[in-house]
Amino acid sequence: MTNSNRNRVAGGLGIASAILFIVSGYSVNLGIYRAVESGIQHNASQEVWQVAAIPINILALVAQLGGFAVLAGALLFLKNHITGGKVLVIIGTGQGIITIIVALVIEMMQGGIVDAGNYVLWLATSATGIGIVFSIVARSIAKPVPKDVSQRK
Repeated sequence: MTNSNRNRVAGGLGIASAILFIVSGYSVNLGIYRAVESGIQHNASQEVWQVAAIPINILALVAQLGGFAVLAGALLFLKNHITGGKVLVIIGTGQGIITIIVALVIEMMQGGIVDAGNYVLWLATSATGIGIVFSIVARSIAKPVPKDVSQRK
């Protein structure tokens, strides 16, 4: 499969993911953005904190758009703008494979295999869970299209 075709598939999965997020009312947990902002505020001078707060708040704003940010990323996949698409999808989703692994480990430690199984069941059966899985797959299959014909295999 060529990278251009892969990106069309990634765009389709991203659009499906975005629709699932929008329909389910999914929104990203902004706790990580607030924790980073608080850490910078407590450990940096006021001048540094004020400047650093701007990009953090912009990322938090994009994350609050959730499904719409994922939709924009999916459209970028279709236009072969892979890096920008991946950034928007990960910000809009707020989760990735590492987050899922960490959540599974935490569920295993707190409640055992049953709670971990419930988390996997939630991922596989809820609109939000399927949207997360689709967004992870879309990000993983999207690849840059070579600009020079000699780079193609």
